[in-house]
Amino acid sequence: MVKIGVSSLKTGFSDELEFDFQEKWSYLGTASAKLPVVAPVRVQGKVTNTGKSMLVEGKVVTALQLTCDRCLAAYKFPLKVYLQEEYVVNSDPAQAGSRDELEAENLRLYKGEIIDLQPAVEEALTIALPMKSLCHEDCRGLCPRCGQNFNEAQCQCETETVDPRLAVLGKLLSPKEGES
Repeated sequence: MVKIGVSSLKTGFSDELEFDFQEKWSYLGTASAKLPVVAPVRVQGKVTNTGKSMLVEGKVVTALQLTCDRCLAAYKFPLKVYLQEEYVVNSDPAQAGSRDELEAENLRLYKGEIIDLQPAVEEALTIALPMKSLCHEDCRGLCPRCGQNFNEAQCQCETETVDPRLAVLGKLLSPKEGES
């Protein structure tokens, strides 16, 4: 858990507190999968008391194991993302405003003297994931017939493919049985 004690920052305006955490995570949970984390998650940055809120700025560095969408091979995907989150104290829930208002202003709540960065770090890492996961940009994928990984070797499958919508036209051009 990435938590920062901010009791010393509450006493003065524009005070800063630097932090540097390194934790070992087993996986990153996303909406569709649990992705293995293969390098320690390092979170560095600073917290600044702006008078109205606590501003957290920093970076997160780690590596995940992803599966290529073309060849299905597992590969290491390094990630470096930047954080910038603003936290307001949740002392009185009635005065804190609605959740929609907080989201509209990009604010997060914290209670007491501790800011929990775990949700912000997880969100930043999830947003930084590629939409299409490729082991390398020129990945050649798999043979649709035998499943051979074209990055490793070429298969012996027939490479001529005919669009099924045009197969009928091919029959018209081929000689009929009994004709020569």
